[in-house]
Amino acid sequence: MKRILYIHHGGGIGGAPLSLLYLLRQLDRSRYEPIVVTLKHGPIVDLYRQEGIETHVETGISDFSHTTLEWYGRRDLWRLPGKLLRIGPSIWRTRKLVQRFQPDLVHLNSSTLASVAIGCAREDVPVVWHIREPLAKGYFGLRREWIRRVVDRHAAAVIAICQNDADQLIPSDRIHVVYNFVDFGQFDRSLTGENFRQEVGIDAGAPVVTMLGGVAEPKGTLTLVSALPELVEAVPGVRVVIAGPEPKPLREAGIKGLAKRLLDVDAYQKAVQRAINGLDESVRRSILFTGIRRDVPDILAASTCLVFPSAVPHFARPIIEAAAMGIPSVASDLGGPRELIVHGETGLLVPPNDPAALAEALASIASNGQYAHRLGKAAYQNAQKHFDSAQNAAETVAIYDKILYMQ
Repeated sequence: MKRILYIHHGGGIGGAPLSLLYLLRQLDRSRYEPIVVTLKHGPIVDLYRQEGIETHVETGISDFSHTTLEWYGRRDLWRLPGKLLRIGPSIWRTRKLVQRFQPDLVHLNSSTLASVAIGCAREDVPVVWHIREPLAKGYFGLRREWIRRVVDRHAAAVIAICQNDADQLIPSDRIHVVYNFVDFGQFDRSLTGENFRQEVGIDAGAPVVTMLGGVAEPKGTLTLVSALPELVEAVPGVRVVIAGPEPKPLREAGIKGLAKRLLDVDAYQKAVQRAINGLDESVRRSILFTGIRRDVPDILAASTCLVFPSAVPHFARPIIEAAAMGIPSVASDLGGPRELIVHGETGLLVPPNDPAALAEALASIASNGQYAHRLGKAAYQNAQKHFDSAQNAAETVAIYDKILYMQ
């Protein structure tokens, strides 16, 4: 039996840790022993442990994010010196971690783990590096190029979750595109969504547009809020479910609140809140923030369509989850979603940051049940072909086999 050490950069529940969970569920435990280490405490740790997966937290190792979702520039530039200073200690702690667990292979679950890859290389342990986020261009491209070179130099194999992510790397025959996948046992089309509708007070016949995720600039929440007046006018009675926390308040009390105002922290959250405050009351009533939830299949079952108005290119797990439930999506026409949606057949693609185009596309689906059903059926068939967990996990395991058994 071979031991694989999986290292994940966060502790929250999101696309990357859930994708890893679905992979681990497919792993043959008679051949591979998985151990997970997260770099932060959070609910994903408990979720892994509930699945019987040995899971540890190592907060002494720091990630280094330079992705389109998060990078240390603009308002976060102040974080960069601290992150740079932690690269050396993180490499050292990674070596101690590898010495402790003695893995045959290390699987990195994010492009943000460059220092971990270097530490593993110094302990002569092969690395499979999962690239789940496109790299940011940055100001001069120096950090981007450093990460590209670390990936090229230290990864025995690279798994990119879409072609868009693979294209940003230094070309190599060690790069494999294995799409993220869903568990069709969990995302069950027989679910009705009635319990969710009753719980949150949505009428049985009301069309529902759902966004999975809270308020964040890369997700394009502000674009969705800006599209609501036209959407509500076109589809009276539509409900817009945002499965995530409400935006943070415009003013927070105390020293912490003052510091945030001076540093312009949470500026995007406040922009979204101001946009919501500026809506007519009838439009505001259409919005429902659910807070963080784990019953995503039920939420999707209650939905007419999914919206993914991203402002940056990246793989969109909500789109494939919706497709597994037979729900069509409307998404930004960017790298990632462009590979997941066949425009006009399984969903609709719209220009990013264009509220009018987004409202028109959402209205065309939310107002026409037959059209929504036709798109959803095609989306489900496409998901079965490209995003099945058993098929795509087998492709990942084949990469393990090649490294550990076929050298």
